[in-house]
Amino acid sequence: MSGRNRQESEGAESSLAKAIRLLDFVAARNATGVNLSTLARQAKLNTATTRRLLKGLVDGGLLTFDPYAKTYNLGIHLFSLANAAGSPQAFEDVVRRLRASAEETAASTGDTTYLSVRYGDEALCVDVVPGTYPISTNTLSVGARRPLGVGAGSAALLAALPKSECNRVIAENEETYDRYGELSVTAVRRLVRQWEKNRFVVNNSLIIPDVSAVGVAVFDTAGELMAALSVSTIKSRLKAQRRKEIVETMNRALARSGYST
Repeated sequence: MSGRNRQESEGAESSLAKAIRLLDFVAARNATGVNLSTLARQAKLNTATTRRLLKGLVDGGLLTFDPYAKTYNLGIHLFSLANAAGSPQAFEDVVRRLRASAEETAASTGDTTYLSVRYGDEALCVDVVPGTYPISTNTLSVGARRPLGVGAGSAALLAALPKSECNRVIAENEETYDRYGELSVTAVRRLVRQWEKNRFVVNNSLIIPDVSAVGVAVFDTAGELMAALSVSTIKSRLKAQRRKEIVETMNRALARSGYST
């Protein structure tokens, strides 16, 4: 790449985007550290730009610089951010304990499976296991947050709360629910009653047209609410009989790991 073309390429990308790319390259070589020239080459940036961006990352605690080896490594502040309250990494233990159940569910159903936890009055997605079905309905990514009640897993978490807490959350989100497709307070209360009756929740294309999901609340051996496990797929694949089959699949997978719904 010529000097002019490289400058044009750099100019089209924000400084933040460049810095994030540098973090990725450092992370890939974090065990040994990586020097300035290597980073500049990998990121396709000139040396001056790379040095400036790296200095900012070091000043912010996201990277460290060894003045003797002349190498960069990930900084301690980056790990602190990763484990901050509300970060998916803060729920690593839950993910580890329920990963096998999520994987078994995705493998058995062929559909994308999600693991969500309660964080305040929101549901936080902490794990996603893709399915094998050719039509993907991946509506959540790790780190995505939605008000409790929005989505099958989120509604299962809401329904599993003590009644007074559940009612408070619903009342406080009355206007918020209206922003999500056909969702409403009435619809959320219906989902809660469904869980109370059947121990699972079905979001039948309430939020995204032609996309449905079924979710269960997950309890640990002491009976404490841990998380929600849910499966999302196209509406035509989630008719009444298959909903029951998916719930049975989730129940078996969770029971094998010692948990219940």
